[in-house]
Amino acid sequence: MRRSIRPLRRFAPSAGRGSRPRRPEITRSALIFGGGRATRLGGVNKALLEVGGTSIITRILETVRHLADETVLLTNDDALSDISGLRLVFDARPHAGVLPALAAGLAEASGDVCLAVACDMPFASNELFEHLLELQAETGADVVIPRTAGYLEPMHAVYRRQTVARAIQAALERGEHRMISYFPDVKVREIEQAEWRQVDPRGLAFFNVNTPEELTEARRIAASGA
Repeated sequence: MRRSIRPLRRFAPSAGRGSRPRRPEITRSALIFGGGRATRLGGVNKALLEVGGTSIITRILETVRHLADETVLLTNDDALSDISGLRLVFDARPHAGVLPALAAGLAEASGDVCLAVACDMPFASNELFEHLLELQAETGADVVIPRTAGYLEPMHAVYRRQTVARAIQAALERGEHRMISYFPDVKVREIEQAEWRQVDPRGLAFFNVNTPEELTEARRIAASGA
C-alpha cells in the first residue's frame, strides 16, 4: 500500500559571486527498516513502543524529516499505515536478513542518496546523519558507514542508491548474503569511533531496543534528556 508523496526537493548549495560551480543536484530518501520478529519483546511492533513520551517511529521521523525528500518504511506489518509522512512498502522477503532488506529498500526508494535506519533505534541522530551526508558529498563514497567496537552499523548509514543496489543484487545472485559481500564493488568510507564520537559522544545513535531491559534503559535515557 503506497501513499502519495510530495515532489522531491533538490539539495544543492547556492552559487554566489566568486563561488565554486554548483554541485549536481541530488535527492534523498530515508529508509526505515521494520519487520523484525521482536520475539524477546513478545512479538510487538517495536516501532510503536513508547520512549520519551512518544513512539520510536515518531522519534525517527523527527530525526530524518529535514534530511530527506521522502521516507519509506519497509515492513511486513500494516500497523503503521496510518502514520503521516511514511510510504509503506511491504517486504516480499521478511526476515531474510540485512542485505536482502537493504536491497529491497533501495529498490523502492526514489532518492539518489539514501539514509538507512532501523525502526528500533530511538536515538537515531540528526547530527550524525548530517555528518555522514556531508562526507558522502565530499568524498563521492557509495557507502558511508560507522564502525562501533569492531562492528559496522548498516542501519545508521548512508548509501548511493543505484550503485549500491546494483552491487548488492550482484552479490545476492552469487549467493553471498553477508552484509559486506558487496563492499569490494563499491567505494566505502568507514567512520571509526574517534570520528563519530565527536558528533555522538555516547554512541546513542546505535542503541537498539531488542529486549525488555533495553526498552527500560531507553526510557531511562530519554527521561534524562537524550
